[in-house]
Amino acid sequence: MLCQDSGTRTSAAANGELMLRNNESSYGSVAKWLHWLIALWILAAYVIIYYILGRHHAEGPIPGLDYHKAVGFSILIPVSIRLYWRATNPVPKHPPGMPKWQIRASRVSHFLLYFFLFAMPITGYLGNGGGVNYGFFRITPFRRTGLGNWIMETFELTRQQFEAPFDIFHYQIVGPYILWVLILLHAGAAIFHHVVQKDETLIRMLPGRRAD
Repeated sequence: MLCQDSGTRTSAAANGELMLRNNESSYGSVAKWLHWLIALWILAAYVIIYYILGRHHAEGPIPGLDYHKAVGFSILIPVSIRLYWRATNPVPKHPPGMPKWQIRASRVSHFLLYFFLFAMPITGYLGNGGGVNYGFFRITPFRRTGLGNWIMETFELTRQQFEAPFDIFHYQIVGPYILWVLILLHAGAAIFHHVVQKDETLIRMLPGRRAD
């Protein structure tokens, strides 16, 4: 009886691990939920900033911008966890017969997505003079940190000179254009594989679904 119970528990644990971790045909529950959590996090950051900017028509400070900063900077947490999980789990194989150019494009697009998901919150932080306010605590503006002061003094930069490149990168180039293009390409490729090529690329990332 004890051996049977032990075997049952071992089998359940193994099944639980398979559900949590990736395998050769599908992503596990952790990777799936992190993927969709990050997607919702990005959407929330965009909705907040577009809503704020749509209602702000005067010069001067933008009310409510702290909400965008807090949400945007915090995305570093799930993205870091997602990269760690990706590095410590097998990546499901590409569908059989997938052209090499599509495999290369997939790798490049994933690299760029992860790069900009790190670059956006970091440049958002570096390019604003108010830090990040979470209500209960505030992250000090970079220019007021020891490293920030050293950089500005060493290179004889004013606050505007230091922050301007990060602001341009964040608010004028990547945010409104590049990141949106990458997201649309990512989503479009998944839909293309599902509708046209009829493989399991999209299915294996849906919560509660497992590729055969």
